[in-house]
Amino acid sequence: MFNAVVYDIETFPNAFTLSACTFGNPSDMFVWEISDRRNDLPSLIQWLEYLRHYQTPMIGYNNLGFDYPVIHDAMLSPGTTTVGTLFAKSQQIINSGDRFGSQIWERDRLIPQIDLYKIHHFDNMAKKQSLKGLQFNMRSPSVEDMPVEHGTFLTSAQIDMLIAYNKHDVLETDRFAAISLTNMEFRQGLLAAKIVSGDVLNFNDTKIGERIFEDRLGAEVTHTRVNGRREKRQTLRPFIRFADIIFPYVTFEHPEFQRIHQWMQEQVITETKGVFPDVSATINGFTFDFGTGGIHGSVSRKVYTADEQYALIDIDVASLYPNIAIQNGLYPEHLGQRFVEVFKEIIAERKKHKKGTVENAGWKLAANGPYGKSNDAFSTLYDPQYTMATTINGQLMLCMLAERLLKVPTLEIIQINTDGITYRIHRDYIAYAKIIEADWQKLTKLELEEARYRRMFIRDVNNYIGEYEDASKPPKLKGAYVYYDTPEQISNASPSAWYKDLSSPIIQKAAEAAMLRGISPQAFIYASHDPFEFMLRAKATTADRLLIGDRQVQKITRYYIAKQGGQLRIVRPPTGTPGAFKRKNGIPEHLFIEVSREVGSAWDARIHTGNKSVHKDRETTYHAGHVVAECNVASHFDWTNLNREWYVAEALKLIIA
Repeated sequence: MFNAVVYDIETFPNAFTLSACTFGNPSDMFVWEISDRRNDLPSLIQWLEYLRHYQTPMIGYNNLGFDYPVIHDAMLSPGTTTVGTLFAKSQQIINSGDRFGSQIWERDRLIPQIDLYKIHHFDNMAKKQSLKGLQFNMRSPSVEDMPVEHGTFLTSAQIDMLIAYNKHDVLETDRFAAISLTNMEFRQGLLAAKIVSGDVLNFNDTKIGERIFEDRLGAEVTHTRVNGRREKRQTLRPFIRFADIIFPYVTFEHPEFQRIHQWMQEQVITETKGVFPDVSATINGFTFDFGTGGIHGSVSRKVYTADEQYALIDIDVASLYPNIAIQNGLYPEHLGQRFVEVFKEIIAERKKHKKGTVENAGWKLAANGPYGKSNDAFSTLYDPQYTMATTINGQLMLCMLAERLLKVPTLEIIQINTDGITYRIHRDYIAYAKIIEADWQKLTKLELEEARYRRMFIRDVNNYIGEYEDASKPPKLKGAYVYYDTPEQISNASPSAWYKDLSSPIIQKAAEAAMLRGISPQAFIYASHDPFEFMLRAKATTADRLLIGDRQVQKITRYYIAKQGGQLRIVRPPTGTPGAFKRKNGIPEHLFIEVSREVGSAWDARIHTGNKSVHKDRETTYHAGHVVAECNVASHFDWTNLNREWYVAEALKLIIA
């Protein structure tokens, strides 16, 4: 068993609580309170010193960013710590707006910390997830919000409510820690094998890959000294000229691909994100769409079935981005040829270890890390030209393969996306296609991997179901068709899915059953007796109000579509001063200020909209025409009130026939 404790703190002006349990044993719960009614500080410090002595890890959720800095201060100054100083420290962290400024670095921590928030990369704004959001995705018995408003001076009864809430958060953190056990053990294994250095117990997967690569490169390559300070070496680019990065062996015969190739050669960009206009080429009725992040294209709302005459073949480039770099000698300019050497060493090192081992997984992360980090302005691998050389050549090379395959009689391209192509072909011509693929592999030194589908149900390039010929393999579900039956399936299939809204999986399951097994959505949905399959999640930000009918509910609320209930709404504050007249479009700031000083709050045609509209709360209604019922406590789910027909209608929208 992983030896650690799980904990969480709550801070208020007149009450501080810390609840903790032994990891994997939530019944072994302890609570310390510092308030105007009791003072457990001496006992708390004694317990923390015990953990410090034995270096027992403390597992939390965003504990590096909040919980630990608070208790770290208390451990350093136990004689002057009060409920007031603890609250002041918490407010300093909250109000700083600096997610790094309050953190205690690993070398200075008194007790080892494991932060599940960081391990799962929820500190990435695009993947941010709250513990309440996790409670929904974990199908927790209850999804509980803070019972009192932050900053309140609590009554004795409210402190009791706070403790119950604090303990509940520890129980939920312990649940997520159990789900994350493999992640934690993997990081311990990396440390034990001395594969990587640093605060590894709190590194996300991408950071692990980057750090392994950095360690292999060596500090003398990744860093330099400026005025006695250690600085990251990077290559900054005022612009990137595509003509400088497109490989010389990239050539085309078809006029449309030649046009794209020429257009690419002429491009000079200063940003790597969101800079491409809509660029596409249509050949044989199929449209190829290009961008700095990769290529994509797909037929829409079609069903394909393999039979005795036709096959559905999917070919993917094995480790496309790492292999483009290795086979073509690409490297961030400031790292030089040493980068290529290290890349080859890492690939060779991975091959020495069996799949499923810590070593194999660690070296795999190292091989996949450079591409993403090469476009990260905070990384020692930063050189956006390396990023663009990888992605631009990757899509052009795939187009070279597509162009050659399109010469094969009967071959129809179904999809192209980043690192692969799916096509339909008469079985008599498969050998011809394989010769073309072999020639392309010889030219590019890249390796293709093949899978065959029995059927494909395609809405678009990002949303489809693929049923493999190999019946032992589960169907490939993408986009709108993805669902998970258990929390463990999320981690096993796609750890990044934890940050998503995994509402009402019965809809995806019913659509899949209809397309793959011919079961009617009505029959499938009416046969389900798992309430969690019907539950949805609503989320409001701090400033917003979430309402069901006229009743305000939690910021994150679990609910279902009901026969009897209330309308689900989010009310957002106005974008301007409430009640003030809205400014007319195109009015310069100086004119608006000048006239406003003259007329005060009165309406004026020179600066305000003609219809005299005013700033007021903005309201968004969800599931128009339907009502919902809240079920934050799962036992409140009422089968007799469930509107199954809404779920049937939603499943029908996903079915491709």
